[in-house]
Amino acid sequence: MDCLLIASGASDLSAVLESCGAKITRMTAKEALYADLTPYDCYGIFADGEVLDARLRVRLEEENAKGKRVFTEALNSWDGIYSAPSADTTRRRLVVVPPEEGGIPGLAVGDLLDDQSNRMIKPWYGVPGIRPLLVYREHIIAHRHWDAPVEEIEKDSALGLWMLGDTVMMCSFILHDFNRARFSPRDAWRKLIVFIVRWLTGSEPAYLPEPVVRYGVPDDLTDASVFERCRKDAVARGVRWLERYLVDEGRGGIREGLRHDISPEGVQATTDQVRTDCTGEAAGTFRFYGFLRGDDNAKRTADALESFVFGPMTVHGGLLDGMLRWTESAMLVCYQDDAARALLPALYACLYLGHDAVYPAVANALDFLVKTTAKDGCRVWRTDGPNLTEEKIRSLAAEEHGYPCAHYNAYYHAALLLAYKYSGDRTYLEVGKNGLETIMSLYPDTKREQSETEEMCRLILPLAALYDATREEKHLAMLRRVTDDLLTHRHPSGGICEWDTGYKASCSRESKGECSLLTENGDPVVDLLYSTNWLPIGFAYAYHVTGDRRYHELWRSVASFCMKAQVFSDDPKLDGSWCRAFDVELGEAYGCPHDVGWAAYCSESGWTDAEILMGLMMPELWGEL
Repeated sequence: MDCLLIASGASDLSAVLESCGAKITRMTAKEALYADLTPYDCYGIFADGEVLDARLRVRLEEENAKGKRVFTEALNSWDGIYSAPSADTTRRRLVVVPPEEGGIPGLAVGDLLDDQSNRMIKPWYGVPGIRPLLVYREHIIAHRHWDAPVEEIEKDSALGLWMLGDTVMMCSFILHDFNRARFSPRDAWRKLIVFIVRWLTGSEPAYLPEPVVRYGVPDDLTDASVFERCRKDAVARGVRWLERYLVDEGRGGIREGLRHDISPEGVQATTDQVRTDCTGEAAGTFRFYGFLRGDDNAKRTADALESFVFGPMTVHGGLLDGMLRWTESAMLVCYQDDAARALLPALYACLYLGHDAVYPAVANALDFLVKTTAKDGCRVWRTDGPNLTEEKIRSLAAEEHGYPCAHYNAYYHAALLLAYKYSGDRTYLEVGKNGLETIMSLYPDTKREQSETEEMCRLILPLAALYDATREEKHLAMLRRVTDDLLTHRHPSGGICEWDTGYKASCSRESKGECSLLTENGDPVVDLLYSTNWLPIGFAYAYHVTGDRRYHELWRSVASFCMKAQVFSDDPKLDGSWCRAFDVELGEAYGCPHDVGWAAYCSESGWTDAEILMGLMMPELWGEL
């Protein structure tokens, strides 16, 4: 079998084709224009949305008319088909549809395949002979499989992969670097690639590329010495990843990290926004690492990041004195939970590392939050500086109720309680205690943002801090209750799967705006942006204050999971990070991609990476490994 591949260069798919035993000749479109096309038995055309030169196209269609097979990828026009300009596929998903005959072996109708931030060209209209194999649909609320009637799947769909007669297979999107672009789930795409190559050449491929990203360690983490070696390696790799996103060695903060978007060429976009929370959390990671490893450069980085938080990212003087700014672009917006996550690492340093020079700035930031907190100890979900007057600030403090949601308030309460532990200021104790008791009076029916799982995960650290502050049995009982509930969703891998009883969370089962990863209770998906990422610190702190060995075992379990979910890659922009979504059955990053800014493959320098890294190191600070 002689196959002519018209492409601009080598690719993942060309390598697979070359392994199948067929004789593969690769030419550019310009070279093919002047070549003899008649010796070839089949043709692959990788067009990237382009239109073929009419002279070449007519000759190729003549060869196809002889019964020779043709596979086209992102080709604008063939036979009677012509297409719209290319469009982004980021929040579209490919769905397997039932063919009139045959099908893609190993894939079932309704299976979902994600091609990341690809480009596709939609035919303006159908022509006789089209038989769809994959279609694009928007806003699918499903994890790996969409259990919908065929009519619903095909409604308002766009062609993704289809047969045109018996000798043409057309693909509307860029497929050739499927591995480099991290199409997922991996196994489903490998089955599709084998199907395409077998159809085109009649031969089985002998080669499929190794993934450009792998997850976790192959080691047995139940062995204590292996666990410890892998933990230290995970931390070192994570710190190196953070270093790559520093602005001016930390003096300008840290960039938010990696966006969800991965191009057809395999390039993942970064988000260069500088956030106060990410900066404070990263400062904690470098502070811990510098202390534990005697790394002076890490200590200097921590100092620089901390100075940025309490320097330009804090309002100094005036009505808003002490307010932590949200981001460089939202300088007068304050989310108290985000602010608290910038403050908590500084409080850990005050309490456990003897680094307390910044405490006055921490207290000033907390004082601003306290004076804008309602009587029940909860604050409104956010405040905007331009709308705050002296009268408005007094009215916020006079309100009976704030927003009883762990997502927006629980880490604020944790910061108050740790500040009380350090300073003895009972105002912090009373507000933190009052707020957490308010939330727990409604639990498990608190106001939810992402999921019920998230609320539980975000309560572990604050409730441990509450018990540490009061030593009241009822507060220990609250911690144990949330822990027990949380463990009903623990996977054997150590990750906590997303769950939302009644789907009450604001973002639950959404496909527009900010979206939960959860599409159906029971999905095997772990969220490392909003849920499980809080647990390494939470369980470590719970063990430290209770002495209950159960919490140490839970820390070790979730730490092992984090090591299994960490990214390994030759690409330094990726290596050592964690993605938001991890499918615990597939063992890879994978999840519903609809979120507008923080979807399945994003990696937050603060919320995800720094929080996990601090949690992996925290027991070492106390000699509690």
